[in-house]
Amino acid sequence: MRFLGLLTASFAIVFPAASPALAWNATGHRLIAAIAYDRLTPKARARVDALIRQHPDYEKIFLRDVSSTDPTVRARAAFIAASVWPDNIRGDPRFYDETRSNASPTQLLPGFPDMARHTTWHYYDTPITPDGAEAEKQKPPHALSELNRIIPLIGTKAEVPPTSASNPAYLLPWLEHIEGDVHQPLHCVSRFLKSMPKGDQGGNLVYIIGANGGPNGRNLHSLWDGAAGRDTGDDYAAKYIADATAAHPPTRHNEKRPEKWIEEGYKIAVSDVYTFGLETGTRDHPVTLPSGYEANAAKVAQQRIAIAGYRLAAVLNEKLK
Repeated sequence: MRFLGLLTASFAIVFPAASPALAWNATGHRLIAAIAYDRLTPKARARVDALIRQHPDYEKIFLRDVSSTDPTVRARAAFIAASVWPDNIRGDPRFYDETRSNASPTQLLPGFPDMARHTTWHYYDTPITPDGAEAEKQKPPHALSELNRIIPLIGTKAEVPPTSASNPAYLLPWLEHIEGDVHQPLHCVSRFLKSMPKGDQGGNLVYIIGANGGPNGRNLHSLWDGAAGRDTGDDYAAKYIADATAAHPPTRHNEKRPEKWIEEGYKIAVSDVYTFGLETGTRDHPVTLPSGYEANAAKVAQQRIAIAGYRLAAVLNEKLK
């Protein structure tokens, strides 16, 4: 239940309105997309570029801030921008939130299969129940159901109508984004306590104070969303990617099953996220995080972003042979 997002030609951005349902912020998603794009085979990259050009928001959104006329630069920038598009549409009035009880569909625009925001596609709430509280099981559609639906469709070579829900041009930004989402541990869990029987919505309902203080009203999910930083400059991106890929080489990170990605996120949530006991962290009584917590979150985020980039490339290289 979670969100934010073209560093110049590759990366600078427009951030959507704040939401209680975020993922990695735009910096995190773009870092993942950049790592993946630079590891695509020539054939996969050509097919990815062709799919992105077919997306109805290719010119309007993906290339909105790209001034370069170099086709190579434009293709990479569009792929990176596409990774944030599923978050961007949450604040886009062309789209509507189909999960609301009073939802009113907006006008169907050319090239789209629907105008829903699909907010539940961004996460899979594996229950954590440290004090034996009863947990609610998340119903599909969710990140796991959609990844398992989308991944086989990305390689479709048959002619698919643009308005089909199976259109790979529409689904590619969703694959980029959701795959990145589930490498953020709090997109893989919700903690249920007897004192919080409805769950914490992936840390969105846990309010915190950093060990050295921090902004009032910040929640645990927001901390982890921004654990890769919020700088959208090219220099920052280049250094972050160089450091992340050097520290976490791709050799052993070739797992392509979404179930395993989410299982890893669950384990990290247990070992590195909820390390402050059973406090619920309300607005009036926020949790004070342990010393070193945020530094560790940044370290974990670096690893997860590198791995997410490698895995996204591996899936696309396999499906777009």
